[in-house]
Amino acid sequence: MNHIEVIQSGLLTTMQDGGRPGLAFFAIPASGPLDRVAAQTANVLVGNAPTATLLECNFTPPRLRFDHEATLCLTGADMRWQIDDSLADRYCTLTISAGSVLSGKPAEQGCRGYIAVAGDMITTRSFGSTACYALGELGGNAGRPLQAGDVIATNPAAVTCRIELSLPVVPSAPIVVDMWCGPEYGSLLPESQKLLEASCFRIAPDSNRMGARIHGPQLVARQGLLDSLPVLPGMVQLLPSGSCIVVLQDGQTTGGYPRIGYLPSLSLDRFNQLRFHQPFLFSCQI
Repeated sequence: MNHIEVIQSGLLTTMQDGGRPGLAFFAIPASGPLDRVAAQTANVLVGNAPTATLLECNFTPPRLRFDHEATLCLTGADMRWQIDDSLADRYCTLTISAGSVLSGKPAEQGCRGYIAVAGDMITTRSFGSTACYALGELGGNAGRPLQAGDVIATNPAAVTCRIELSLPVVPSAPIVVDMWCGPEYGSLLPESQKLLEASCFRIAPDSNRMGARIHGPQLVARQGLLDSLPVLPGMVQLLPSGSCIVVLQDGQTTGGYPRIGYLPSLSLDRFNQLRFHQPFLFSCQI
């Protein structure tokens, strides 16, 4: 068994895997990575299963010391990664030597980065998943984000080939996020439907893994609060204030706000890489 020492934790660095879908009936969110494609790509490039346990970083990456030679892959946001004093590329397999340190700088593009290490990260499972759900203290690292001084145990796997992918294309501004019309979309006044499709929105800084608050024009619906109804990651709810919130991976499983839209998986991945105050547009699909 080998170990990875957390020298600095970064901002809300957590262990994530494929999550725990199917437990919404028990009010347990699915959790899992905020950018599923980036996370799965990192795992596949080091020979892991797509939903294997890996680390998710937010805005500011951790600083990690490896006590063994390991194969890893870095995907998602550009965090200007380094192995010791050398720049480390994203979207390719990398080798880190025993005693070396992986570090980075605050993200320049995007905001969620992923670190996959070939083999298994040995950590706590809750309901069959290592995905950290901090509010419920479920999943990896005793259900909490990494802290300086933590040690991650690993069973490394040998990787005999190097794979490199092209970096994802950086979309032009403003970014367009595809959205399907939600069950209560029809309750929006016509003027609000037009505003939803033609206005720039921005993610507020008080957002978290439960939900992203959206700043933009105030929208008005014919109906207000509803009986509690199912919601899932990607659901866009209209708050009484006229602003919106997008339910994310650690979000509640029921809610009473009108569900005016839904972001399918790939759109939610793109949305979750948006930075605070970064302008974007919704493209509504009927």
